[in-house]
Amino acid sequence: MIKFKKMGIIMKPQKNQFGSFARFNPGVYLKDGIVHMLYRASNSDIKDAENYISSIGYAKLDLNTNILYDSNDKVIYPTLPEESKGCEDPRIVEFEKSIYVFYTAYDGQKARVAIAKTENFVDYIKLGVIRSFSWDKDAFIFPERIGGKIAYLHRIEPNIQIDYFESFEQLISENSWVNYEKKIAESTIMERKYMWENKKIGGSVPPIKTEKGWLLLYHAVDDNFIYRGSVALLDLENPSKVLARIPYPMLEPEEDYEINGDVGNVVFPEGGYIYNDELFIYYGAADKYIALAKIGIRELFNELEMYPE
Repeated sequence: MIKFKKMGIIMKPQKNQFGSFARFNPGVYLKDGIVHMLYRASNSDIKDAENYISSIGYAKLDLNTNILYDSNDKVIYPTLPEESKGCEDPRIVEFEKSIYVFYTAYDGQKARVAIAKTENFVDYIKLGVIRSFSWDKDAFIFPERIGGKIAYLHRIEPNIQIDYFESFEQLISENSWVNYEKKIAESTIMERKYMWENKKIGGSVPPIKTEKGWLLLYHAVDDNFIYRGSVALLDLENPSKVLARIPYPMLEPEEDYEINGDVGNVVFPEGGYIYNDELFIYYGAADKYIALAKIGIRELFNELEMYPE
């Protein structure tokens, strides 16, 4: 068995600052030695459900996790009815020379996937909200077209799906999701399989392209609502085909900051990259903090080879 090496907390809430109660669940994007990070933040105690609303802030870090810039303010925040109770859990994908942010829009009743576009991490254009029949979360696209189409990975509980679209307009169109409940089985690529995945699984980090396939970091929830993470490998030309899947959690709550927080026993990866032959993963800890972990890429591939699907 192999595990991610934990590097500790890299960002935490600060009193009287933006995200004074929680900063967690970060999406990241590495460019020219700078880590661009969008993080979920709340200025309210989670126990105060009526006022607990998440927004998204922005920070720049160097490769040693030193914070070079922090917006200390919201950059993506509720403006649509579907987001009235929060903009949550951003994932960042560079696609056709633009940056897209996939986040959860929550109105207090239903979670949906929302999409924003930015060129500079300062100005954001909201493209819209995807309206499917059920809660839909843990979503992002692949960073390039697959067979000429946009490959959209998402999670309608309890499993993971991929669907393919010609354009963002088609992806967001309500017509694309009519009767989806009847099509969901054919879109499902990964199902709950192990005890630690009993409740549900979901995509975590947008797919990372390698020579061997697309690395997919995913999370799972067990019967005790403990969140853990592991890794699968998807086929480059047909990512709906799972090539390998590590059957045990490689990242799980063990440290105090992962066990005790707003929601205990949670590790929730959302951003990552490969640098100097190591895979770095940024994750939310106990819905309170942002932490970092890493693993050698060669070690990871050797382990994946032991668990073909």
